[in-house]
Amino acid sequence: MVKKAGPSKNRLSKEQSPYLKQHENNPVDWYAWGPEALKKAKDENKPILLSVGYSACHWCHVMAHESFENEETAKLMNEYFVNIKVDREERPDLDQIYQNVAQVMTQGGGWPLTVFLTPDLKPFFGGTYFPPEDRYGRPGFPRLLKALADAYKNQRENVDENAAKLLDAIEKLESTDTEALRDQSRHSGGLVGSAPKLALKDLESVSLRVLQGVDFVEGGMIGAPKFPNTMTFQFLWRMSKVSSVEGAREGALVALTKMARGGIFDQIGGGFHRYSVDDLWAVPHFEKMLYDNALLLKLYGEVLATDSDLPSEIRDLFESTLQKTLTYLDREMRTPFGLFMAAQDADSEGHEGKFFVWNPQQLEDVLGNGPDLDLAKKFYGVDSTGNFEGGMTVPYQAKTLSEISASSEDLERIRQKLFKARSQRVRPGDDDKALVGWNGLLISGLLWAGMGLARSADQGRKKLGQESVQWAEEVLNHLVKLTRTSETQRLPAIVTEKGPRLNGYLDDYAFMAQAALDLSRFSKSAETRSRALDLSAAWVDAALSRFEDDEGGFFFTSDDHEKLIQRPKSVHDQAIPSGTAVLLQVAAALSEILEDDRASRFRERTQFHTERLAGGILRRPFGSSEFLCHLLQEVMGPIAVSGPDSGELFESLGQATPFTYWKKETQKWLVCHQQACGAPLDSVEDVKIDVRMKVKPVGA
Repeated sequence: MVKKAGPSKNRLSKEQSPYLKQHENNPVDWYAWGPEALKKAKDENKPILLSVGYSACHWCHVMAHESFENEETAKLMNEYFVNIKVDREERPDLDQIYQNVAQVMTQGGGWPLTVFLTPDLKPFFGGTYFPPEDRYGRPGFPRLLKALADAYKNQRENVDENAAKLLDAIEKLESTDTEALRDQSRHSGGLVGSAPKLALKDLESVSLRVLQGVDFVEGGMIGAPKFPNTMTFQFLWRMSKVSSVEGAREGALVALTKMARGGIFDQIGGGFHRYSVDDLWAVPHFEKMLYDNALLLKLYGEVLATDSDLPSEIRDLFESTLQKTLTYLDREMRTPFGLFMAAQDADSEGHEGKFFVWNPQQLEDVLGNGPDLDLAKKFYGVDSTGNFEGGMTVPYQAKTLSEISASSEDLERIRQKLFKARSQRVRPGDDDKALVGWNGLLISGLLWAGMGLARSADQGRKKLGQESVQWAEEVLNHLVKLTRTSETQRLPAIVTEKGPRLNGYLDDYAFMAQAALDLSRFSKSAETRSRALDLSAAWVDAALSRFEDDEGGFFFTSDDHEKLIQRPKSVHDQAIPSGTAVLLQVAAALSEILEDDRASRFRERTQFHTERLAGGILRRPFGSSEFLCHLLQEVMGPIAVSGPDSGELFESLGQATPFTYWKKETQKWLVCHQQACGAPLDSVEDVKIDVRMKVKPVGA
């Protein structure tokens, strides 16, 4: 029987991270990462037990309940190790470095991440979740603790030898991708800026390879679990607008349709869960992350904004998905200080998904035994068998409205009743810190959602789209005010009610630069557009100064960051886009927009890094879709437009929108493309024609 801890608090009670504070009552003598813990390990010659997770992580909770709340296990940890708990959302640099240990040792990674280090921070063993006793083919955690403590005390030479080998392996793993990309690019003949020049056919060939992994029946990528893979489908969607690659448009639409109708989307309350554990999008891993919702807002918005030929049923579904997601974010994810929080938990009352699931009796308790109950059961797929544990069902759109002969008004009335009843349940916990980079992603998502709803026939949705553009500006203004970045151009990683904390990472600069650039396009205020451009350029300038690797690519941490055993890179996409790829896209766009010395510098640095990485990306495109979007922009644009007003233009540009940017206010319209400007134009319609000719629709 597990012996639980009493109410006493440990050092983590003094921390600001909600994840660390989840562990403040553990009997484990936890330290946060910092000088005190690292000094203790050296002074006492004790190995470090590094535990990395995040507040919404279900398996982190499981390991905490099984091991960290167990007094006997905690006694072993306290006796033999210096125990350090890390929030991976606060310290993605540490997570990226030590996640490679799990990759090397187990051929996989994830959270909770459990790594054992020597006092000089060299890893000698690691993995992810460890159960309290031997199972799942994994050693029990207490047995593992005793074995590693004994090895460190009595077989130190072996431990040091293993640490040296592991350090070498993770250094190779960290450097291999960038070095391989450089080497392959060197042998490509120079794909950008010299012959042979990167062409659309190169990206069409890559698209066909990516499409081999697409599930055209159930949507997403083949197999389970299914993740949104937002960057992949953004690339395929953009390819479908400028080329004739068969399947690119269909692959994106099937994925977005299946997600919108699946259990990964919270059908009752709105917003997307993290991923689906099955291949039907039915049963999610229930945490809700700000970045998933931000990225999906952007993609659904872009699809609606750039395609006037969507079937009416699909357009309505996508608009409804945006509407519910925007409403959810405004209702549940806003912080009192004007930004958006990081995440919501998967668990409530100690059970994963309990807040979100239903059975027929619970529906009847809310709706009564009548036509509304029958309609809800059919539409949301709720039956006595269930699709989740204990006969419960994660609601999903099992039928379309036409299949059950129902109106959208009927379903909305039922949904509202279920939402009101669900609101009385015990809610999952919030991680209320605001991550700067994720808020940058959200600003872009809000702006694209606004563009997607701009032409909606539903006036309520159209108004919500206008409000989302206003929210985006408000979030950026709040962030600048809270971080004082307008004075220093330095970004922090985190903002809480107590102010900014921790040094900003590459992603923070890249995503905020992209957010400001998007605001400069879609705001209807000339003053806002101009100020946003200045901020975007300042953040790109700061990133080039503090993160650039002169050999090619960008480091994840700044040049004045805490010195760790590695300085990790950021090349490929993870759950969020590659900071390197986003930064290069923004720098390329600004090089067409700016009219000072920064324009030539941004263009030169964009070309430099693109040439060093592009060949390798094209040969190994999987996991690099954001970089592929950057390469597509290099082929198609960027296009910069000057003129009297941007509002009407950007609401109706269609397929050219992703490659078109606002430059400045002028009396006549001027279109510049790839460092060449055309003759002045007299009307918005002339501009649209000119821009569309530069990004020709398929078949034109």
